[in-house]
Amino acid sequence: MLKRRSFTAEFKRQLVEQTCQPGGSIAGLAQAHQINANQLHKWRRKLLGTSQHHAGASSALIPVTVVPEAPVRPPGEDLPSGKIEIELGRARVSLCGRVDLDMLHTILSTLRPR
Repeated sequence: MLKRRSFTAEFKRQLVEQTCQPGGSIAGLAQAHQINANQLHKWRRKLLGTSQHHAGASSALIPVTVVPEAPVRPPGEDLPSGKIEIELGRARVSLCGRVDLDMLHTILSTLRPR
């Protein structure tokens, strides 16, 4: 049967303080000291209180800037418009403006000799 480990109040306080530092990972610290992360969470709640404020942690608001997203353009909108003329035998097809590739494929497969 395993013996229960006990930790000093100083050890608990040091680990809790490390979790409050920038980049302080509860999971990483718990693993490094071979303790359960839930135990470290419990120590934090007990030492920091329910508000979880600490001298090293800041409760100040930080400024946020919201930038509107660029409008979504339909595919091919940036392409210059043009004209395509296709002559196959006696058939002649003229396409002006932006050409939908699916439509062009349908037209060409229809005109293909069988």
